[in-house]
Amino acid sequence: MHQILLVDDEPYVVDDLSISLPWTEMGFGLVHKAYSGYEALDLLQRYPIDIVVTDINMPEISGIELIASIRSRWKHIRVVMLTGYAEFEYARKAIEEQASAYLLKPIANDQLVAVITKLQNELRGEWEAWSSYQRTMQTFREHLPLLRDRLLGDLLQGRKLSGPQLQERLAQFDLPLSTSQPVCLAVVRPEEFFRRQDMRSMLLFEYAIINIAQELFQDRFRIWSCKDVHDYLVFLLQPREDIESGSNPGDEVAQSAYQLQNHVSTLIGGGLSVVTTGWGGFPDQVYSLYQSAISAIRQHIGSETGIYLDATDTSVAQSVEILQPLYEPPLLSHMFEANNWQGIEDKLNAITTELGRNPDRSLEHIHEARLHLETAFYYFAHKNNKMLSEIVGNPLLEQPPFQTPDKLREWALHVILLLREHFESERRDSRTVLIQSVHEYINSNLHYVSLQAIADHVQMHPVYLSKMYKLETGKRISDYIGQAKMEKAAYLLIHTPLKIYEVSAELGYSNAHYFIKLFKEYTGMTPQEYRDRAL
Repeated sequence: MHQILLVDDEPYVVDDLSISLPWTEMGFGLVHKAYSGYEALDLLQRYPIDIVVTDINMPEISGIELIASIRSRWKHIRVVMLTGYAEFEYARKAIEEQASAYLLKPIANDQLVAVITKLQNELRGEWEAWSSYQRTMQTFREHLPLLRDRLLGDLLQGRKLSGPQLQERLAQFDLPLSTSQPVCLAVVRPEEFFRRQDMRSMLLFEYAIINIAQELFQDRFRIWSCKDVHDYLVFLLQPREDIESGSNPGDEVAQSAYQLQNHVSTLIGGGLSVVTTGWGGFPDQVYSLYQSAISAIRQHIGSETGIYLDATDTSVAQSVEILQPLYEPPLLSHMFEANNWQGIEDKLNAITTELGRNPDRSLEHIHEARLHLETAFYYFAHKNNKMLSEIVGNPLLEQPPFQTPDKLREWALHVILLLREHFESERRDSRTVLIQSVHEYINSNLHYVSLQAIADHVQMHPVYLSKMYKLETGKRISDYIGQAKMEKAAYLLIHTPLKIYEVSAELGYSNAHYFIKLFKEYTGMTPQEYRDRAL
């Protein structure tokens, strides 16, 4: 959003310009007003202003002097000069001082809008040139380690990506891995020495461990690393295609893992436990490989330190399957927060489909899924300051245990529908209350009202308020302000003895001629004609 500064030593010119143009719709987040050159320079120092509209003939600091100061300190700012016809020759100096445009008074709104729109397009073009491909790529490269870390972390947590999708992402992140080659994992748990460190020191140690691991593995394997949710370091390893096969890759992984422990202990003085996994397809089996490593740490290492373990030697057949769709991202609680109702239904379908896929699934799995769903329902209701029972009713929450996935799905869909209807209705009601509050404030403050003042009253950002108002009413706030002022003017003209200039001042217009012009546009009559007709 751009910011504009209006400057004139005649306050009514600035005030009228600030309310007569649809600034928000034109893309301006803030409209600043200054009644002297000194005031303008002060605002320019405090705000990131993009366009200045200034009178040319002002006392103390003229418009020419103001633009000279702007050109010496803020070269990117566009300046529009306002001048009377008699000052036209004087305005030529503004051109020499690199004014972007000049306009003769009195100014037509459509002419000023056209000039400002042109300048906005120029600014936008400069910004796009500045934010060139090279600069964007530089920013991308700076964030590349974090992007790589997050993507691997998502795969470890069960995020589903097809082979082509992942291959495209790997190419974007400059990771030379192939979805056609198997992978294994090495999961590294830093021990007590590292856990005693402060965060800054720990980041440096983790960086050192990753560098040592890359030195040890990189000759035989392509390597991709991240820090997981347990604060373990996870290394995904894939054999290089350009290395001749001779030794067993698994043996080389084990050997390098031993060396990693020894090097870290010698160079840093801290111990590591390391678990390596068997081989699996990439990316489909990354989640299961990771789960096997975490289970091995929990079941076979525990509180012991400095252990190396090959998880393939400890694996046993999984007799009780995990209901994976419950726990893979995106989680139900996250989708509720985002009001992603279609995603919630898709998630429920994935859970119940998985339950029905294997007839050997126990009733305990159905009970697990129900508890998980209920937790998400309670979380969403309570986060929105509501009791779940008030929305769906106790009978629905107190249903007896379900015996089939279909019954579970039917019950959950009913609860989801009630939650959606309740909060969408509440949201509509809150918007209605918001519009009423805006109208009440405008009607009570017609003598001086602005978008910023209204936004402050309802405690919202002015840009968001403007968009919300337009979405709900189909009109701009400035349209309602203008209509309310004209209706109040019509009432005052008929029911009070106020003179026309007094009516103009009562409604916040410092220029009675401008008020008369607006009133005639609204009613088709001048204020005096309107009053005479009513008598």
